[in-house]
Amino acid sequence: MSDTFAQTVFWLTFSSLVLSMVGFAALLQNERQRSKLSARLSRAIGTGPSRNSQTAASARGSLLHARMRLRRVIAQMGERLSVVLGGEAHSTAAHLASAGYRSRDALLIYAFLKTVLPLAAVIAGVAWVLATTPIGLEMMVPGATVIAAALALSKGVDMVVDATRSKRLARIRRGFPDMLELLVISSEAGLGPQPALHRVAKELAATSSELAQEILQMVSEMRMTNDRRGAYQKLGIRVPLPEISVFTQTLDQSDTYGTPFSRAMRTLINEQRANRLMAVEEKAARLPVIMTIPLIFCIMPAVFVVLIGPAALSVFDNIIAGG
Repeated sequence: MSDTFAQTVFWLTFSSLVLSMVGFAALLQNERQRSKLSARLSRAIGTGPSRNSQTAASARGSLLHARMRLRRVIAQMGERLSVVLGGEAHSTAAHLASAGYRSRDALLIYAFLKTVLPLAAVIAGVAWVLATTPIGLEMMVPGATVIAAALALSKGVDMVVDATRSKRLARIRRGFPDMLELLVISSEAGLGPQPALHRVAKELAATSSELAQEILQMVSEMRMTNDRRGAYQKLGIRVPLPEISVFTQTLDQSDTYGTPFSRAMRTLINEQRANRLMAVEEKAARLPVIMTIPLIFCIMPAVFVVLIGPAALSVFDNIIAGG
């Protein structure tokens, strides 16, 4: 009975794996046919390259072409699986945008990695366990290992995104004071808000490229839509930092109440300097507490050896001499 059950489960698992591979192959074939049809239509209307040049280009960049095709297939599968995210799709897209993944396929690839990879790990793991382990209590440890691996794959995607997001926000935070200094200089030189922001973003491209890209995108949105408040809100969503929130609120108040731009930037930079000084003072106040553990475990033993060592050696010498 147990052998029959094991064989049934094995074949069901193997069939699921085969169906998944067949579906992936069907998506690849569909994407290939769509690419061929698109290239044929481009050649027919005279906007695409000729067949010979296209063949040479595909031969030179076959690896890049295969990677782009794989990306499209993953995006298609992620689009079918993005319904798993439900109402969290908007917040997930904002989270990915703050991490630097702002392409239109970022959410789809994220959904693919969150669903397909753990499922494939479970299917392959169950097949491996059934093929290598007999039915019984011996299956508990391999089964737990398979489940843990699937959960680790699902959680690993979030960990990678969170780590990338934290590093990117930290780089933006380091470049924010320089941006304020340059804005003060530009505004006091006579530039308005948009020209000053555009000029400062160009100057920051070499030292803080992420912050420069965000400021340039905000300026572009302001010019195209003429909705400054909306551009400020989008910047706050893409870069969820307290400094950026205060910066956008200052710009909004300057536009609403007619406060001079240079005066607003001067007030903001004074506040930011005070906040940075307060943060440094807080770190300095925590320094004695942080130094307690190294003092106890690293310095005090050496001090005890220096102070008590000679007395202990003299006691040992007296004991040996008296003996």
